[in-house]
Amino acid sequence: MIRYIYILTLFLSMALPCEEGEVELWGLCYSIENTTILSNLSNTSGEIPQELCALVNLEVLNLMVMFGNTNFVSGEIPDCICNLHKLTFLDFGWNELSGEIPDSIGNLSNLTHLSLFSNQLTGKIPPSIGSLINITYLNLGFNAFSGGIPESIGNLTELTELYFSFNFLSGPIPVTIGNLSDLTMLSIVTNQLNGEIPSTIGNLVNLTSLNAGYNQLEGEIPESIGNLTNLDRLWLNFNNLSGEVPSSICNLNTLNWSPYGFEGEDSYLNNNQFCPPYPGCIEENIGYQDTSEC
Repeated sequence: MIRYIYILTLFLSMALPCEEGEVELWGLCYSIENTTILSNLSNTSGEIPQELCALVNLEVLNLMVMFGNTNFVSGEIPDCICNLHKLTFLDFGWNELSGEIPDSIGNLSNLTHLSLFSNQLTGKIPPSIGSLINITYLNLGFNAFSGGIPESIGNLTELTELYFSFNFLSGPIPVTIGNLSDLTMLSIVTNQLNGEIPSTIGNLVNLTSLNAGYNQLEGEIPESIGNLTNLDRLWLNFNNLSGEVPSSICNLNTLNWSPYGFEGEDSYLNNNQFCPPYPGCIEENIGYQDTSEC
């Protein structure tokens, strides 16, 4: 009997409509005025409801799918999300979102964390992303973004971690990347980026990891690479880089070079078109190079 009453009470609580001043999201009621955090929800599925945008005081919106959770949000990112001006943390990682990033994403100028990692998002990265001037963590990896990296990325001078890996981005690495002097992690691996590595890369003196492998980058490694003395890992393998490797690369004495590109802790220059002679610090670990044009 007690068990029956419990089940009936639970059913009625689920069936009752939300009170005035509340919105229903995925079967639960949330106060419009008092809800500041939505995080680690286990019952999310389907499209992101428009009602979520009524939570005007929301500061943390975390719909990242946790390990073992089989509920995914899908569909497009509602444009009205970009009206939640108090948001500082927005994470939609590991879901099934599609479509493009709303151009109005730039309205979220209080964001410090934005992750859209591992979805099915397409289109270009909007230049308005350069309005997120307080952001420290930006992850758009493992989607299907195309077009170029916007020049406005150089406005994000608070960034410490930037991940654009595993997309279809093309065009050059913007010169403005050199404005991001607080950056410690930069991953643009497995895209279709071309052109030369800008010399401004040498401004990123706090970098500990730089992964630009598996692109179509051309020309020589800039001499300024030697400024990055905090680097622990450097991947430039599988590009079209050519010319001589600058001797300044030997300034990076914390790197562990490998000729093959298999070990996650190592650094690689293999599968390019670098010409000998090679600096002594990497001579034995330069890996395969197409020297037919040397």
